[in-house]
Amino acid sequence: MLYKKPYLFLLALVFALLPATAQSLPALTPPGATAGFYTRNLAIKKAFFIDFQTEWNRLGFFDSIKELAAQDGEVNADDLQLLSEILNIDLVGREGILVVYPSGDFFALARPSANRVDTLIALLNKSMKNPETRKGWKLDRSDEGGTTVYAGHNGELILIGSEGAVERFLAGERGLKPPVEGDLAFWFDTAPLWPLLETPDLGLPPQVVRTLKTFGGFSWALDIQDGGIFTRSRLPLNPDQDAELAGLLLPGDPAWPLDELPRGVGASSFVVDLAALGDYLTGYAQQFGQDLQLDLSAFGNHVAMVDAGSTDPQEMLQNPMGNLLIVLETRDTLTAEVTLLSWIQMLAGFSTPEGSGGFTVEALEVAGMPAKKIGVGMLGTLYLVTGEDRLYLATSERAARLLESQDRVGDDGTY
Repeated sequence: MLYKKPYLFLLALVFALLPATAQSLPALTPPGATAGFYTRNLAIKKAFFIDFQTEWNRLGFFDSIKELAAQDGEVNADDLQLLSEILNIDLVGREGILVVYPSGDFFALARPSANRVDTLIALLNKSMKNPETRKGWKLDRSDEGGTTVYAGHNGELILIGSEGAVERFLAGERGLKPPVEGDLAFWFDTAPLWPLLETPDLGLPPQVVRTLKTFGGFSWALDIQDGGIFTRSRLPLNPDQDAELAGLLLPGDPAWPLDELPRGVGASSFVVDLAALGDYLTGYAQQFGQDLQLDLSAFGNHVAMVDAGSTDPQEMLQNPMGNLLIVLETRDTLTAEVTLLSWIQMLAGFSTPEGSGGFTVEALEVAGMPAKKIGVGMLGTLYLVTGEDRLYLATSERAARLLESQDRVGDDGTY
């Protein structure tokens, strides 16, 4: 039977991508989830995914999934046909949801598009071994490895979930409220897991528990619009747990303006007190008897990154570090340079088969500034450029050459 296979959770994830009822699916989902994946409006935006589907087909992605499903020899032709329908990109539609609960239960709900619903439901019906009807839902129960899972439909909605979550759903426990919305959205909330951190079996020190509780979770959303793809993310913090860590992650100073950075295919700007971060990590390590001595006092509070991009698919294999230009603010540029070089030398030692060597330095000039071309073992080459109050670390020559261009992010009409 299809639902007893080890790829069951993969199917639940794919169900989250399926079209769904006009009523909000979170409103139908039992509350209290610690993590979730949510989609909406994808039926009218599926053209965005055509290139992805073509590439997946070329790489044999779907064939590999089906081969994996059939490895134990128990998957019949009907199961494989159902799997093919589930993995068809045409099923991506109006709304779908998959959530996981602190208990380990999971729940997925979706409504297939009109041109797929009959086929999918017919295949579901055909694969059911012992169907039962409960509150308008035709369900099939499977028990394997101590886990009970229900899968079924009500004629238009598709459901799959563990027993605990499905029983809550059938009992009328509804009303999940995701912290973020978008055409694609993902989130997790750590608060429901806090009691687990303090269980004696884990044996976590109190300081570690407070540090973990400082992070309230994470949420991310993507919207597909005419002007492009827009993403947003949020990392909620709890300053009442580890106040020092929260202070490091919630700086008061503004970041460097993006429009002043060299123009690439992408740019980001951050504020982090590196000196305070070094002190924090050193003190944290001392609590566990470790002498870290991470002195970052030569660095400032600002960090930026610019991606020079690539048009060669093979370049990632040749240069695993990509084409990034990292900009570091400095308080003492000479000391910061020496510190950074010592780290790169250690990295080179880890990047050679013998554990030593592979570190070479060649002096040169980039954009009128003194620079060093640094060999880092099998990782390739880095470029370290010394400015007046900042250091530029480039992971490729292309990234370093961004400094020679007068173009800035602000000159990009799409910015």
